[in-house]
Amino acid sequence: MVHFQVPLPGLSRDIRTLTAEEKDFLNYFCTIDSSRIFPVVDCYAGVGPKGYGASLILARIIKIRERILSDRQLAKCLKKNDLYRFVTQDIQPSHNSFNTLRKRLGPKGFVEIHKRFVSKAHSLGLLKPEIKELPKNRKKGIILVADSTFLITSGSTRGEKDQLGNWHFTDDSVAFSGKGHHKHKYAVGHKAHSLRTISGVPLITLLSPANISDQDIILYLIEELVDRYPKLEFSYIILDRGYDTEEIHHDIYEFFGIIAVIIRKKMVYPKGFNKDGYPLCPWGFAMKTKVIDYQRKRTRYACFKVCKKSKQPLLFACDYIKEQLKLGYSKYTYFKNGYRKFGPAVPHSLIYKKLKPFRTGIERTFGLVKENRYFMEKSNRYKGIDNVSIHAIEHDIVLTQDIIFDYLKSGKISPVLNLNY
Repeated sequence: MVHFQVPLPGLSRDIRTLTAEEKDFLNYFCTIDSSRIFPVVDCYAGVGPKGYGASLILARIIKIRERILSDRQLAKCLKKNDLYRFVTQDIQPSHNSFNTLRKRLGPKGFVEIHKRFVSKAHSLGLLKPEIKELPKNRKKGIILVADSTFLITSGSTRGEKDQLGNWHFTDDSVAFSGKGHHKHKYAVGHKAHSLRTISGVPLITLLSPANISDQDIILYLIEELVDRYPKLEFSYIILDRGYDTEEIHHDIYEFFGIIAVIIRKKMVYPKGFNKDGYPLCPWGFAMKTKVIDYQRKRTRYACFKVCKKSKQPLLFACDYIKEQLKLGYSKYTYFKNGYRKFGPAVPHSLIYKKLKPFRTGIERTFGLVKENRYFMEKSNRYKGIDNVSIHAIEHDIVLTQDIIFDYLKSGKISPVLNLNY
């Protein structure tokens, strides 16, 4: 970590009088390379008496990390707290300066800033950590986890019902969630659709009205991800049952080359397969997976002469137990005959069984951000999908920086997985 000189230039107090928590705060911001942020906010430099530049972004990070609920409160805190002033180079903006910042940069500007934090996480190996439990012959690349969460609006939003029973709100980007909320019976807001790495690093979050189905946006979400990070390679994406349709299985693999590990609904296999999806040999014994051929889009199964170990005698002689046939009887299934049942990540496959438990990781990261840690929902006092999108991206930036800082500080790779080998 950083070793501060004594006294610390620009700080009104002696570094030796700071508490461990205050030193940790300074260490956190010392690991942020402001020079990588400055080119993005260069368009904002020069506005104000000193030209705030990247300091305003650091102020936004302070707001989220310190659980400051509003821009007005943030402006007051920047004037009173000497550590905040030190980190932000003693800027004292009004709360309107943050509104101007959002308008100038827009969601795209904040995305560019977030990409720089993701780039640093990638350079530290945090996007693609080694997970010993996974098979060594798996498809190489970053493993993704996708999900969505409802984000209630705290801003003033009024609605009226038309003659057809449809609701129209003053903010046309919000809608009823369609589900009960733990605090509100009829909740109105947005839905945040996110893709994160298996280690919890957020890569992309897109906002939609709360009544938009996850199935309707998942392909667009992946398309935006691939466009945003053209140099990164993605291998698997873990999804819950809400995404379990043949079209989603097929399109994610065919369009993006990513294998969808989707938690299955009830599966019924055709004749010639057992209830777990394994093909049966001509004598009724379940076969085992030999190899998955991703290029030819097929899976090879073999009986491995299991009948020789069975106590049940064969009614007819088997020609496949000859010594020269090491695998015995073989059979192929093809992805094109149905990705849900015969694709590259079926429920009985090893990669499915190994990756399925990681599905709950993204729910824990949503819990970290949404309420337990940063009050993302409580502090959402913005109107309009652009402003709420920026609010969500700011939380992605802070969560990414948290993971970077925890790793630099203690070697901890992930806030949601036990990967500290």
